[in-house]
Amino acid sequence: MLKIAALAASSMLLASVALAEVKEDCSAKLNGAIRCEFTNTGKKKDSACVVVEMVRLYDADVYSRSSLGGKGAVLSSDKICSGLVEPQDVRERTPSASWAVNGISMSPYEFCDSDNPWFKAPQNCLMRTKVVPN
Repeated sequence: MLKIAALAASSMLLASVALAEVKEDCSAKLNGAIRCEFTNTGKKKDSACVVVEMVRLYDADVYSRSSLGGKGAVLSSDKICSGLVEPQDVRERTPSASWAVNGISMSPYEFCDSDNPWFKAPQNCLMRTKVVPN
């Protein structure tokens, strides 16, 4: 009987944890401006934090600042958090975030720029969002 009660209690705890589901949808401009929309599709209020990253797509010699690395090198924004989002609600954030790579502060444009006219900054990097601990 004790095992059944323990199993029921742990099932309820797992169910309550799974009731909140905050998803992010972020965009970033090459000047560094970020806009994130956090949507809670769950039944419990919750929060989420993300970091927006610009990832280089080509070898280092394509970029104006080749010393920062080539394909796979990452420029990261500050952490952006939603704050508490009520169930079935949306929270929009437009933080004035800083960007850095290897401790060097710069804009996504500076990170993705190339001296080669065939490689334009908007096509040289891929933006992705990474969920991080609150």
